[in-house]
Amino acid sequence: MPMGSNFGDVDNDGYPDIYFGTGELSFASLLPNVLLHNKGGKKFVDITTSSGTGELHKGHGVAFADMDNDGDEDLLEVVGRVPGDTHAFRLFENPGHGNDWISVRLVGVKANRAAIGARVKVTVKNGTETRAVYRTVGSGGSFGASPLEQHLGLGKSAEILGLEIQWPGDAQPQRFASVPKNRAIEIRQFASDYRVIERPRYKLGGNNGRQVK
Repeated sequence: MPMGSNFGDVDNDGYPDIYFGTGELSFASLLPNVLLHNKGGKKFVDITTSSGTGELHKGHGVAFADMDNDGDEDLLEVVGRVPGDTHAFRLFENPGHGNDWISVRLVGVKANRAAIGARVKVTVKNGTETRAVYRTVGSGGSFGASPLEQHLGLGKSAEILGLEIQWPGDAQPQRFASVPKNRAIEIRQFASDYRVIERPRYKLGGNNGRQVK
């Protein structure tokens, strides 16, 4: 049944969740869109009802992005794109879950400037547990493109032990021993340091939302 689909970490626990837009054209297959929560990398649980994301219009383009710069990924979807099913664009605001995160924008120099194919690895400690969170730069899914800047959930009370970038075509990764959590940073290929990206916060609502301090 799905047409559009994409991955995003809705609760910043470090495990990618998935949203399916049920865009199969026939109205005989009218089913709500589906949001599946990744439970620790072991199984997926259907949270469509509890999250309120069970849109009934035909789902096509799906993307995850932090639209209000508050540190969690919101859900965007193009719906109602077939005759007789027209509908407004959907934006589901993420209420937040109190987990830590980091957002990494990569700029290629020798590799392609958009860093397509680069792999991000963040080693993080949550209490006594140490683990690695991975992302690969790309648009993410089908019929919808998430930002190339990579959003990585880190879980609760996270301590970042290191960040590593494996650039396409490079044998050795680019490493940083100390990076801040709950911030967006930019990393240029071959650079010895990163740049913190300062962004205003927004309150979603209306046509454009409004900036908040």
